[in-house]
Amino acid sequence: MDQRTRMKAEVERWRQSGLTQKEFSQQLGIKVATFAYWVSRNKEESKTGFVPLCPGQRDPASEIEITYPNGVRLKVSSSDPGTLSRLIHLY
Repeated sequence: MDQRTRMKAEVERWRQSGLTQKEFSQQLGIKVATFAYWVSRNKEESKTGFVPLCPGQRDPASEIEITYPNGVRLKVSSSDPGTLSRLIHLY
């Protein structure tokens, strides 16, 4: 197990333990300052970065196709009546 993985695992164990940082670091046999650093690093890492988004599968039954008199076709997956009304009345 690399240092970063161990650090994250120990911080998670500490959060669930109900112990103070001092008590927990003593159990691990490390300095309180070292453990406090781990906790702060873990907070920083959880704040930064992007959350991956995976596009969901579309339900073809929920797609609506609007064909305007000029031949323009518009496919929308919104079932919001207000949005659909505005799109229909665009022409």
